[in-house]
Parts: sequence; C-alpha cells; structure tokens
Amino acid sequence: MDGSVTVTETIGNEQKPYLVLNGGSGNKKARKKKAQARKPPGEKVLIESHWEELPDLIIERIFSYLSIRDRYHASIVCRRWNDAFYLPYVWSNFVMNDMTLVRRKFNYYMGWQHVLDHMRTQNCLATIGRCIKTLVFEPMFSFHNLYEFMVMLCYYAERNKQEKAGKVLVEVRGGGQGIGSRISTLRFTFPCNMAATAREEDEYVFGTGGKLLESFKRLMGGLGATLKHLQLEDLLLERYEALTLLDEVCFSGCEKLRTLTLINVTKIPCQMLHAGVFVNLRVLTLSPQSLGVDLLVLLGDCPHLHHLHVVQNRYTPDNLSTLPWKAWRACRWDNPALNVHLQLENVRSGEVVWQIGAPVRSILYKSSHLKVNSSSILTAIDQYRADLQVYGHVGLPRFHRTKSYSERADPLLLHLCRQCPNLHTLVVRERISTATVLLLAHTGQNLRFMHVRRNAVVLRCDCPRAIDWSDTFYRWLKTASRSYAATEREVSQILGYQWAMLSDRQFKLMTVELHESPFNVHTTRASYHTYVPPPLLPVAEKVDHTVPMQQRRRKKEKMTKVK
Repeated sequence: MDGSVTVTETIGNEQKPYLVLNGGSGNKKARKKKAQARKPPGEKVLIESHWEELPDLIIERIFSYLSIRDRYHASIVCRRWNDAFYLPYVWSNFVMNDMTLVRRKFNYYMGWQHVLDHMRTQNCLATIGRCIKTLVFEPMFSFHNLYEFMVMLCYYAERNKQEKAGKVLVEVRGGGQGIGSRISTLRFTFPCNMAATAREEDEYVFGTGGKLLESFKRLMGGLGATLKHLQLEDLLLERYEALTLLDEVCFSGCEKLRTLTLINVTKIPCQMLHAGVFVNLRVLTLSPQSLGVDLLVLLGDCPHLHHLHVVQNRYTPDNLSTLPWKAWRACRWDNPALNVHLQLENVRSGEVVWQIGAPVRSILYKSSHLKVNSSSILTAIDQYRADLQVYGHVGLPRFHRTKSYSERADPLLLHLCRQCPNLHTLVVRERISTATVLLLAHTGQNLRFMHVRRNAVVLRCDCPRAIDWSDTFYRWLKTASRSYAATEREVSQILGYQWAMLSDRQFKLMTVELHESPFNVHTTRASYHTYVPPPLLPVAEKVDHTVPMQQRRRKKEKMTKVK
C-alpha cells in the first residue's frame, strides 16, 4: 500500500507488526489508541475543556456569582478570564461587609484589627464604580469602616451632581468620573443584635443613629436621583429620627422610586408618611408599627401601588394594635388594585397582626417553630374568606406532630380550601395523609399550585367518610391513596399538569409567587368542577355453584359470540 510503513513493536517476548499510514485521520486515531493502550490503567487521560472559549455573556454571568477573592484567582488563570474580570456586569452587584477592602492594623488596646484601606478603596471605586448597579450593606460590626466607606461614596455621588451642573472640579486620583451614577438598588441592614450570646434572655438590641445615620442619609440623598429600589431593615430608630429619615430621598427622587422596603425602622409605633409621597411606587413593604390611618389615606391616592407587604420578624414589637376597619375600607375603595400580603418571619411564637377589612391576598409563615393552628385558620377564613389566594408555612419544621388524624393539620387545611374559593396556592409542610392530598386537590375550586413535602406525607386513608360522598368516590379515594405514584398521578389529572411531591431540599429552595396570579396565563383548570373519577375496578362475578360447570361454560361462550 502506498504511503504506508510497517513497524514492529516488541510486546513482552513477541514482536508484533502494525501498519502506520502516512497522513490521514486514520493514522492519528490509530496512534491515539496505541498511546492510550500503553498507559497504565490507573493513569488519567487529560481532555481539554475549552472553558476559555466561552462567550462574554456567559463568562460575566459566572463571574458575577463569585466573591471578590475568587474573581481575582480566576482572573490569573488565562488572558481570556483576565479580560472577563473587567466586564461591566461582573461588578454590577457590590456587597460591603466587615472583610471588604480592609487591611490589618495593630491596636495596643484591642490587638490586630481590620480597618478600611482608603487607598485600595479609592482605586477600586475609580475602576469599577461606574459599573455598580446594586449596592448591598450587610450587617457590619465595624461601624468605623462602614462610616468611612459611606463618606467616600457620598463624596463621589455629590461630585457627579456637580459635574452635571457644569462646575469645574479638581481631578481625583484614578479619574473617578461617573462613580455611583448607575446605582439603582440600595440595601442596608443594621446589626441590631450585637449580643455575645444567642439566647433570647441575654439578647440586647441596639439601634443606629448619630454620625452613622447622618452619613447614610447623605448617601441616600446623593443617590436619590437614580434610585429605583430602596431597602432598609432593622434600623430601630427613635421617633424624632424616623420622621426625617427619607427627606433627602423624597426631595431628589420622589418620582423615580419603584420599590420601598422599611422593616423595623422604629422601635415604637410611628407611621412613616414618606411612603405615601412616592407617586410611582409599585411595591411597598412595611412593618405593622409603621402603618397608620394617615398613611392609608396617602396609599389610597397612589395609582401605581399594587402590593403592600406587612412583615413581622423577631425585632418587631409585641402587642401591636390593628388599624380601624373603616380606614382599610376607605383605602380599598380609593385603590381597588391594592393587594395586602401578611408575613411572619423568624419567630418562635406569636401570630400575624390581623388587618381587619384589608384586601389580604396571602398569609405566609417563614418560621421553623410555628404550626398550623385552629385560631389562625379560623381567623383567616372569617376575615379574608373572599380575598385570600395564598396560604402556607415555608421552610423545614422543627417540631413534632402526632399521627392522629384529629390532632394533625388535615381537617384545618381541608376547611380552609372549602371556605376560600379563590385560593390558588397552598404550601403544606406538616404531616398529612395521601388521602388528604387528594381531597385538597379535589376540594379547592381554583387551587392551581400545591407544594407538599414528600417526607411529611403518610400512606393512609384515615379521614372520616363524609355524608355526601358516594361509594364510587370513596372507593377511588381509598384506591388512589395506597401509593405515592398513584396519588401524584391523580393530582396531576386534577390540576392539569405534571405534579409531584417535593423533597426536603426542593421544599427548602421553593419560592412562592405573590405578585402574579396563575389565572392570568391559565384561565381554566382541567378539573374545574368537571373532574370525573377513574372507572371502577373490575368486580368478580357471582358464581352460582348449583349450576354445573359445563353449563356455565356454554353460557359464557354464547355471551361472547353475541358480543
């Protein structure tokens, strides 16, 4: 054969010839197979991954999920990743904590401490400051570092305003043009719990104020022209401090803000009238102590406000009084599109502050220690029977439930589905039976989404038979509740899509949609009052043993021929 060479190879004591072709893909494949055959069985074969050839849009998305330290380590891998390190989207979200842009400094009284490195901070802001769109302040215990960083950022924000006005300024190190000019989201959480122990009896709660509050108000005023989303949590201010908290934001951006979150701004009841000044506000999140009659009057005149979240957490004061029902009725009349959402987070005991007369669409409990109790269910039915659309307990539980049907949450949840016809989302994390899952799907008139933990569902049909149940329906209920697969299959047929129970990991990562109704897309449900149970199981024919066997066979053959 032309272009081929015969080569002998010694393997052990034998010489075996093999053919080598000059050129062509077959030659390369043969040599590659021979090279792999010569390698020991334990040696790994390295295959190039070509991660450096990913598009910029994908690389910058990956880099945005990394911390600053990991981004730096990834940038020294290759030239391609080094270029991706400076892409704008990578630095669109900037998180400030105790270990961001700091250096070690020895203090004779407290030893080594981490203090803010001003030179590094200035260089960082000069390089990526114009790319930041979301600025997040995590709970920081070093107030000095937080104050110094806010002062530097305030200077750049005020400098941008002066540049737009056309004033001549002295150039700063590294340029600095446009630093903070694109920040549209600002989130600040104050570490109000700075106790050494985590026990509730030893817990000391502090609030912000003084120079730190002044610098933060100055920062909000400097960024107010571009802010669209503002979130302030656990400030715990005094009344006189809270009354002037958002003055600068109202002055500079009363028409820009779209989302406002004010959770535990004050220690005592004090209504935040600033929330009713933002005319283009879409979503408002407040604590119960920040609500008031005058604020409801202002919210009724906000034409674009569609969602009001009333959130309580462990720092919310106890024994808060509800607002008069006449105020909620007037607000509901002025703003018919307003939806109120009640939410309770991170508490061991207690109940939501029931807003009587409010258009409450959802009630969510985000605590591992709260159970489904009769008082909560009955109050929700009594007050929000025609308005409630979402109800549930989110997160994995940390309590024990008995196996008795009467002491479980099954009858309460079934009663809720019967009495609330507009309920479309139900979240169940407690122990229920497979028969209850089937009844919940069958009873809910508009139930669309049902999130159930698989580890909390037991294979039983222990619910008492109702008077209006037919024999066919009860037989179907007992048959379908014998296995998880049969239960999921029947619920899928009722809801109209492939439904399945959630594992603990899936249930923990689950999110509940509160701002959009599922019926905007899916107008009807497969089983909307038209669900037909599956056909009955074949029943064995009664055999008359008085008739001879041959006569019975002849009769059966005649019936078969007739059919």
